[in-house]
Amino acid sequence: MKVYKTQDIRNVAVLGHGGCGKTTLVEAMANVTGVTSRMGKVVDGNTISDYDKEEIKRKFSISTSIVPIEWRFWKINLLDTPGYLDFVGEVEEALSVADGAIIVISGKAGVEAGTERAWEFCEKYDIPRVFFITDIDDDNADYAKIVEDLRALYGKKIAPFHLPVKEDGKFTGYVNVVKMLGRKCTDDGNKFEDIAIEDMHLSDALQAELEPCREALLEAVAETSEEFMDRYFEGGEFTIDEIIDALRQNVNDGNVVPVQCGSGLYNISIENLVKTCVEFLPSPIRDTVKIFGKDPRTDKEYNVDYDSRRPFSAYVFKTIVDPFIGRYSLIKVCSGELKADSVIYNYERETEEKMNRLYVLRGKEAIEVPELKAGDIGAIAKLTNTETGDTLSLKSDPLVFDKFELSAPYTYKRYAAKNKADVDKISQALQKMMEEDCTLKTFNDK
Repeated sequence: MKVYKTQDIRNVAVLGHGGCGKTTLVEAMANVTGVTSRMGKVVDGNTISDYDKEEIKRKFSISTSIVPIEWRFWKINLLDTPGYLDFVGEVEEALSVADGAIIVISGKAGVEAGTERAWEFCEKYDIPRVFFITDIDDDNADYAKIVEDLRALYGKKIAPFHLPVKEDGKFTGYVNVVKMLGRKCTDDGNKFEDIAIEDMHLSDALQAELEPCREALLEAVAETSEEFMDRYFEGGEFTIDEIIDALRQNVNDGNVVPVQCGSGLYNISIENLVKTCVEFLPSPIRDTVKIFGKDPRTDKEYNVDYDSRRPFSAYVFKTIVDPFIGRYSLIKVCSGELKADSVIYNYERETEEKMNRLYVLRGKEAIEVPELKAGDIGAIAKLTNTETGDTLSLKSDPLVFDKFELSAPYTYKRYAAKNKADVDKISQALQKMMEEDCTLKTFNDK
């Protein structure tokens, strides 16, 4: 995998209710960008993200997995998160390094509790987001109802980019509401050809839906500036370039949230979503977000902001302790560059270690890379004295970042050893579990 500059990187968390299709969507995005030649399926236990034996057995995600994909000139680090509340710490770890998010909604189930929780997380961490309604090919999928529900919850910032078109119950294409252009599905569900809306032969019901859909989008654009608001109320028109520029800026600022549709399972409209990640979601360099680190020697704060010209610093956002793939500290480079033969320093643990190799993880696969630029996500193996939440830097220029907040445990269980010989084994097992899941706490009640 080649080395990418900061501005060409997108770190995107994939969020949503449990079972809504997040892992399937990530699998489809990996397939359409050439990472795999054949899509894995959750039911078959052969997806990139869900590689743990418990995930394969239970058929849902337990841990956050990273799946980097490459599309044209860009790299997108997809963070596939669990949907169930039991594993909320995994979601919070992913969001601590994400710069954008895809909130997945099942077209069959509609807006669920996990959808609303994903929105709340994005608000908390100030993360721009896109809604993707999957399973749009299903007979029971109701796109218009979902958009209506989203607008009822979140107001006029919801901007539908697509209006799906079905013929004889089969998904055949969509109207691009931004460009007011029809897109007809070819034999390959992921390929589309542009045609005039009139040639889409929209039914009366769809024609009736198009106008409110367009109005919702224009209202979202109008809300972005006083000039646009005045023009909108005066009945003026926006050019396509004005609409796209206004949307791009305001999606980055979180003032507009696009809604798109497709199908992860059948790989429909997935490349459009990849393109949206690149065009509308921000790189790590964002005007509205400042990254501060503190020099522990002087207590002076520095604004690092993913600047590759500054000395190296990185944040450890997750630890993997796996009997098959080994121990990895997952990092996001916050400033400077990290090379495979670097000597890194952990001020909090007072340890300095020389690296031998540097990796990016794709599921359980470790891909060796020569270096990582600021803003990129990677992994370092066998850092024995480093834990989740630690800062890595240079001994000559130490830096410490604040640790992110994790949810507190909400349930308790008692475990008792059957004999004294098991006490140490249980203790070691619990210690490994806590290294991976920082929401777990243990204490010995004598």
